[in-house]
Amino acid sequence: MKVLITGITGFIGTHLAEELLRTNKYELLGTYRDAKKATPLEKQGIEMRKADLLKPDSLKDITKGVDVVVHLAGLMRFHDSFDTLYDNNVKASQSIAEDAMLHGIEHFIYSSSTEALGPVINIPGDETSPYHPTYDYGKTKQIAELMLKEKQTTGLPLTILRPTGVYGPGDVYVTLSTVRAVANKQLRFLPGKGDTYIHFTYVDDISQGIQKTIEKPKQSIGETFILASDAYITYKEMFTIIANLLAVSPPSRSIPMSLAKAYLFMVQWNNNRKGIDDFVMHTSLIDTMRTNRAYSNAKAKKILGFSPQYDYTKGMKKTIEWYKEKNLL
Repeated sequence: MKVLITGITGFIGTHLAEELLRTNKYELLGTYRDAKKATPLEKQGIEMRKADLLKPDSLKDITKGVDVVVHLAGLMRFHDSFDTLYDNNVKASQSIAEDAMLHGIEHFIYSSSTEALGPVINIPGDETSPYHPTYDYGKTKQIAELMLKEKQTTGLPLTILRPTGVYGPGDVYVTLSTVRAVANKQLRFLPGKGDTYIHFTYVDDISQGIQKTIEKPKQSIGETFILASDAYITYKEMFTIIANLLAVSPPSRSIPMSLAKAYLFMVQWNNNRKGIDDFVMHTSLIDTMRTNRAYSNAKAKKILGFSPQYDYTKGMKKTIEWYKEKNLL
């Protein structure tokens, strides 16, 4: 079976490729934009196809000769402009899906995000929860989902996967920002009580969920699945776990949300002047901490046999060790 992984050189893509290669079941292909990142994968026997999400001509025939497409490529940024996110996450997905239909692929697996749902009122949210994205990133994921579902009605063999926040070795955006903020004692005080929920899943568990989807096309085509760890945690628990693993003091006491937002506004303003996009040290963190992002993995467990192996402490320990190995902390 020939499996094309778009965005194979990215965070999830590299882990998924490693997992699929280990099985010796698949002939892997991948898309790349940076030749330096493609070379190590080529040396492992993966056919690499150059593609740029912002150049539609480069996506022509990208799925030719392929059985399964795992579409991971996209722009996962929370503070970029809507137009930039739309071009990367919606327009490019449309082009790749249309190419896949042209070439008669057997299974199109789209990696969306629980950010397409956004915060939920009823905990935990599931696949039937209404769309309520708050970030533009999540809004483009919602639009892409709806666009692909429309194509499903005309023959696209679609499965939509919605991972929660993904962390692990290789994540140098959300998780690294969070860990650095704790390590550098930038979060000495907890905004509010920190008692709302956040949900993260270790990258190897996400790779497992994608592999299960590839293995079970009859069960998965036409379906949407949330890929999530077994437990969601509060923000206070998250910051405390990270602090304990770093052997630093966790946030000692809470401060009003309004005061925390004013502080982050100043930090954000200074970062913007320097061209720095720091995910955690941003006013949007306060808005996010007022809501709950907690989701159920029951459907993926029942239908796909999804079985997450990492709780947050176990996964974060491995992640922090990797950051230290790479001198990122």
